Amino acid sequence: MLSYYPSATQYMTNIGSYYLVYKKDSKSALKMYNKVLKKNPDDYATIKNCVLLARNDKNVKLEKKYLPMLIRVTPDETEKASAQARLSAL
Repeated sequence: MLSYYPSATQYMTNIGSYYLVYKKDSKSALKMYNKVLKKNPDDYATIKNCVLLARNDKNVKLEKKYLPMLIRVTPDETEKASAQARLSAL
């Protein structure tokens, strides 16, 4: 699908999730997620996946990078408060 719709970030996010969940390849997943964020810096699903990736890898630096982005784009006030508390705790 990506070859038919190269600018559709949804497919790129799905490929990143494939690398993260099935292949357990965080490096490739993060590379794909960063491509998505270059095209659409407010892509909620991609930012959320980047935070999850950072937590799974126990990469505090990366988590500090993506948590403010998540706080900015999340539509849910509870998630926003949770992300803010997590960021403050790091």
